[in-house]
Amino acid sequence: MSLKLFISGKYLSVGWIILYLAGIYLTGHSTAQPTGEPCTGLLAPGAGQWFAPTLLNRLLNALFVLVGGVLLLRINNRFSLIQRHTLLPFLFFLLFELVSPSLTLLGDGNVTAVVLLLLCILFFHAYQSEKAQPAFLIMFTLALCTLFCTRYIYYVPLFLIGFAQMRCLSIKSLLGALVGLITPFWIGVGLDWIPASQLTRLLPDFAPSIPQSIPYDNPQLWIVVLTALLGLFSGTTMLYSTFNEKRQIRAYNGFTNLLSVYAALLLIVDYRNYTLYLPVLNAAVAMQAASFFTNNGGKKPAVISFYLVLTLYIALFIWNLLPA
Repeated sequence: MSLKLFISGKYLSVGWIILYLAGIYLTGHSTAQPTGEPCTGLLAPGAGQWFAPTLLNRLLNALFVLVGGVLLLRINNRFSLIQRHTLLPFLFFLLFELVSPSLTLLGDGNVTAVVLLLLCILFFHAYQSEKAQPAFLIMFTLALCTLFCTRYIYYVPLFLIGFAQMRCLSIKSLLGALVGLITPFWIGVGLDWIPASQLTRLLPDFAPSIPQSIPYDNPQLWIVVLTALLGLFSGTTMLYSTFNEKRQIRAYNGFTNLLSVYAALLLIVDYRNYTLYLPVLNAAVAMQAASFFTNNGGKKPAVISFYLVLTLYIALFIWNLLPA
């Protein structure tokens, strides 16, 4: 069966949204429960503590997920990461988000994914620009978001590395980044909104521990593994196909690959709080997988692989719904 319907089906996105909402309803009536510790910020509680886990909470979270999917489409249409019109980034992102029950509730991970996708649009616009403004805005936004989730600070190195990929690394951009990063804390401490001692919470507090046994019976483990492997396979494969593309397109795809690897590393070192990083990985892998399957949709092995991946995620979703 051809992938043309999934790539460019006019009404498929509407049907996919309906299936996503139906899946949220089923998850809400299952025994699966969210895990991990809620994130808190320097001034306010994280998104996971804004609302009780009610229907309103799930609907607001669904809105964030849909916005994230639309942003992926916007990024591809505006910057031509895939070089073709395709719905697959949107469809993959909804699929990845649905299969993890903990991601059907409003949390900092889904909010972070939306924030980072918005920053990617600004970041990609700054390609080959040595101006300080884009770097200032990116770092200012990350620092500002630490007011309700301190783990936004972990993405500062990601964008600093990305400045080199976007060919906008200069003294001006680095100074702009430094000023943008410091400004919210300077204002908060200066106005006595944030005690200076609170800034130590921005330091990494990873507590990696080696489990006595790997939880093979936990479907969430296999979801994370499958998503990471899909990203690794798609990203590596597309390195060869984008080799002949323009340098700018290669830079965009390179940053997407970097985002995928970076989110996977955060998952490994802080797996106890995987819900904070998995949506970011989902967004990056959704673009990587969409690129692979869109560009290889006419090849039989790719078609078989697509339906195999779809089947595996559906099976994991059903497994998550079963009583523990």
